[in-house]
Amino acid sequence: MKKTLLFTITYIISCIAFGQTKTLVFYASTNATQAKILKDAALQSGRLLDTTENSAEINEVNLKKYHAVVFLNVSVNALNFQQSADLQRFMQAGGGFVGVGTALEKNYKWLWYNKMIGGTMAENQLTESTQLSLITNASIGKSELPPLWKITDKPLVINNLSTRCKPSLLDVMGRTWAWYYTTAEGGKMFYTALGVELSAFENPTFLLHIFGGVEEVSGKSLPDYTKIADSALPKEQYFLKRTLTDNLTFPVALGTTSDRNVIVVEQNGNVKIYSNQKRKISTVGRIDATRLKAIKLDPEFATNGYVYTFSETAPEQYKIGRLQIMGDTAAVLTDFSSESTTPLVKSITYDFDKYAQEAYRLPKYFDKKTFVFTNEKGFILESYDEDGNLQNVEPFLPNNAFNFIQDMVFGDDGALYLLENNQLVRIDYSETNRKPVAMASADVLAGNAPLKVTFSSEGSVDYDANDALSFEWNIGGSMVIREPNPVFTFPKVGSYEIRLKVTDSQGDSSESTLKVLVNKVGVKRK
Repeated sequence: MKKTLLFTITYIISCIAFGQTKTLVFYASTNATQAKILKDAALQSGRLLDTTENSAEINEVNLKKYHAVVFLNVSVNALNFQQSADLQRFMQAGGGFVGVGTALEKNYKWLWYNKMIGGTMAENQLTESTQLSLITNASIGKSELPPLWKITDKPLVINNLSTRCKPSLLDVMGRTWAWYYTTAEGGKMFYTALGVELSAFENPTFLLHIFGGVEEVSGKSLPDYTKIADSALPKEQYFLKRTLTDNLTFPVALGTTSDRNVIVVEQNGNVKIYSNQKRKISTVGRIDATRLKAIKLDPEFATNGYVYTFSETAPEQYKIGRLQIMGDTAAVLTDFSSESTTPLVKSITYDFDKYAQEAYRLPKYFDKKTFVFTNEKGFILESYDEDGNLQNVEPFLPNNAFNFIQDMVFGDDGALYLLENNQLVRIDYSETNRKPVAMASADVLAGNAPLKVTFSSEGSVDYDANDALSFEWNIGGSMVIREPNPVFTFPKVGSYEIRLKVTDSQGDSSESTLKVLVNKVGVKRK
């Protein structure tokens, strides 16, 4: 019986001109028998088809070899975030997707897949295998399906089929069991609710049905990744999460200035400024921070120093105050207050082009994506279409731990600044060598001549692994010392500029400066 069945399958499939497209079948381990039947049938017909139960094979390098991917009774939920993103890019590049049976589930980790499939599972599903009488509604691929055929299976019952989907298989009652369409991302998708039971794969017409779907979604050429070159998911190793200071007590809001300083307001009302140049934070004033929800810098902050505070007085009602920052050392309150009923938007949207001149800006992959953090969902990205409809939700840096993010903002340098767990954190990005961070300090910066000073480069760091650092101290422009922590005695009175230059093994460098004031010894009176 089995030999007769295999001969029948082989004969029918071999009569079909498939062409030389190549397909990858991804299946769950419990469906190995179905995958083997499919592969044997393809082999007999001369079709190029690979099978795998290893989700690691769903990666961009591997997918570039295929015209279409078949998910055989396994869904995107079997993939991690990187693999899911690579499958999505495969579709964006023009690849084809065929979903069989439980490739459709009730709930998905990745919203884009849910939208791509085009239908949802009905609440009431078949409990036992049954024989269906099916009507071929539309011609797909080159397969010649009979207009009416029977099959024993326990297919999924589908509701809410999108209007963009074209039904290709119906039953005599008009219910849709398979459909196809060209996705908004550029690829083609075919799904069939059949194939849940092994009995379906013992039906030669069902195999024609699958291969017809593969033909329908497979392009004449391999997917073209050049048209989506800037949309690749950035590798997490290129991101740097750096704690700028942990000297905070219940911070509630932050803002960044054009000179890379960060203004932070704490729950107790303390206003603090993190100085990018000095790499330290200091308290510059105090305000009433009762129910403070956000601060916003005036567009002319560089000249007027105004910072607006938004304190909630009722749901979606805010009292607006104004704070004036003077330099990075002082802050005063001004007599400005107003009321607003405009809802505050706590999530932020990334604008890639805004940071065109910044070396460490986040990549174009994040352009127009909204950054959101909640304790329930964690750190996520939301994508919307032009009409404001949610298109996708994905995690942000899933291998990094984020806890209790109170506020976040993009700085003028394109980096992401966060208030997290009483810390001020910055996230930047670079696929190339990062410049080292120079940090110069001294045990004393002023005193009488002769003044002995011990300099320190402690805190200088390079965030690229295996980058060795070299140190060069320029003492007042007249002496250079190539040691990390030199000791120098200033014999003469004067004001000296001290410059520390730190260079990494790639030749990139950064500098930090100090000033040392040497005084004249006072004359003692008799």
